Order: sequence, then structure tokens, then C-alpha cells
Amino acid sequence: MTTAVEDPSSAVHLWRSTPWSWMRPEEAEPTSIRMTLHPVDASVEATLGAGSPDLFPVVIDGPETTLPDVDDIARHTLADLDGAPMRLDLKGDHDAVVNVDLRAAGHVAVGRLHIACNGRAVVHLHLSGDAGWCGLHLTGQVANGCSLSVVVTDELHLESRVLRCDDWRIGRDATFETGTLSVGGFRRKSDLRHHLDATGGSVRIGLAVHGQGTRHDDHHVEIHHHKGHTTSELVANVACAGRSRSVGTGRLVIDVGADGTDAGQVFRNLLLSQGARADAIPELEVLADDVSAAHGAASASIDSGQLHYLMSRGLDHDEASSMIVEGFLADAFRPLAASEARRTLRDRLTVHLDCARIT
Repeated sequence: MTTAVEDPSSAVHLWRSTPWSWMRPEEAEPTSIRMTLHPVDASVEATLGAGSPDLFPVVIDGPETTLPDVDDIARHTLADLDGAPMRLDLKGDHDAVVNVDLRAAGHVAVGRLHIACNGRAVVHLHLSGDAGWCGLHLTGQVANGCSLSVVVTDELHLESRVLRCDDWRIGRDATFETGTLSVGGFRRKSDLRHHLDATGGSVRIGLAVHGQGTRHDDHHVEIHHHKGHTTSELVANVACAGRSRSVGTGRLVIDVGADGTDAGQVFRNLLLSQGARADAIPELEVLADDVSAAHGAASASIDSGQLHYLMSRGLDHDEASSMIVEGFLADAFRPLAASEARRTLRDRLTVHLDCARIT
């Protein structure tokens, strides 16, 4: 499938909780993830790449599929499997959310999408389908002085295996924020990397994970401050029930000379059963002197005082627990400044929890 070989130390670090042997795709003919763009100000649904240029300039044969200068087995595997990467160019300010449906079907489904932002936009990527194995590689560039919010809601079939890689670059005085609602697939690995390339750049990340049954969810988030006077914030809230497991790793790197950096990351785990397990591993690599770098991690079960308060007002035990879980997961999206992004994520979270209660 691929001949790429990672640096041993990097591979051990990245794949220690979710071995590559668990995540590599089957030997099957891959199919491309079907990407459909929904222009919110038009009544006609347009397949990505075939939409009217007056709505959203979209190019399907763009050159942007550049891989990082490292031998990363996951990224090279995705590149080998998919020869038709997509590109979404967003120019100017978009007041309404740009919705992109990602439909994964077949034994092996893979897609690569590059988003270039030269303005202000909120993009919602909704991943769904019944693929046995799904691979998604997102790359993006936020131009100087621009703002991009990317919302990812993962609602794949609960028997899917999911591999996701992100590579984002943020320019001078630019803002990139991303929120992920992870509720799909029974086993998944996400390797999400963000690079602040110039002063004034900002990254805000909100991650909510709902573990059920025997679901295994592993998120590795990297934020690299290459220049000073940049900011970043990561909030990851995980609720695990049944015998599910979650692993969250946050790697924060502040380069030499990146003085004036302000960065923080927080991992919170809510354990809903005796068999659930959640690990939080914040990591800091600070090579500059005049910086503010904070991190924290906490795990606990539902607070009995909160349960008592809600039940004393007429809710039964399950209703009170569900309300606490919903509020806890929704709080992960607090760092996102774009109200449309927060609303989209919270709406999808409510739908998911309502469906989970019914089943």
C-alpha cells in the first residue's frame, strides 16, 4: 500500500495507543468520498467542483495536496489511495455557513480536501456513510488577516474505522478555529496539526467526543508556534460510557524566538461507567523564554450534587444524566468565536444524543 517509513521515535509516540495495524485499510479497491456542496443562498444542490462560480469558487483539480516534509505513514497512505483531491477556494466574506456533505461508502473510502480562505467564512463538513474504512485528509491555508472556522461532525456508521489527518497553516494576523464532534465509527485515529507561521496568528480548537459501547477514539492534536505574539487554545471534553476508551494527546510546540506566545490546552474526561477509560496526555515543548503556556487534565464521574439538583426539579436519573452530558460536551465548543460554528455543533450534538436515547 505504501513504502513510507516514519521516524521510529515519532511512530512510537503517535501510534502507541492505536497501533497502525489497527488502522491500516483493507486490500480493496478504494472509492472516493463523495463531496457535495450546499450553497445556502441557492435552492440547487451542487456537486463539489460543479457549482456556480458566482456562489463559491470551487476548483477540483487544484495543486494543493502538499504533504508535510516528514515520512508519515498515515498521510502517505491517504495520498496513495486517492488520486483526485478536491479544493475549495473561499474568497470574500460569507455570512452564511458553507455546508459540505462528505459521504463515505464501500469497503474503503478516502478523500482529500484543501480549503483556501481569503476572507471570512464558516465551513461545516458533515461526514457520514457506511464505509468499512474511511480516510480523510484536510489541509488548509488561512491568508493574512483572514478568518476561517471549520466545523467537522463525524456521524459515520458505528462499525466504520476512521483515519483523519489535518494540516493547517495560519498567516499573519489570521484566525483559524475548528470544532469537531466525534460520535461515529467504532475505532478512529485523528492526527490534527496546526502551524502558526506569522505574528498575530490565532488558533482555537474545540473537541467533543462521545464514547459508547466499545468505541475507541484517539485524538492527537499538535499546535506549532513558529513565530512570537501568537495565541492558541485547545479544549477537549470527552464523555465515555459502556466499555469505550478515549485517548487525547495535545502537543504544544513553541519555537526558539517565539516570544510573546500565549497558549493553553485543557482535557476533561467524564466517565459514565465502571468499564469506561479515558486518557489525557498534554505535552509542552517550550523553547522560548517570554511565553505563557498552560495545560491541564482532569477525569471524574458525574457529580452527585448536580444529579440531586436536577432530580429534585422533576427529572429522573437518566434525564438528569443526559442533560449533564450534553452540557459538558457542548462546553467544548466554548473557545469558538463564530456563533454559527458553535450553533452548528450544538445542534448536531443534540440530534445525536436524542437518537442515542431513543435507541
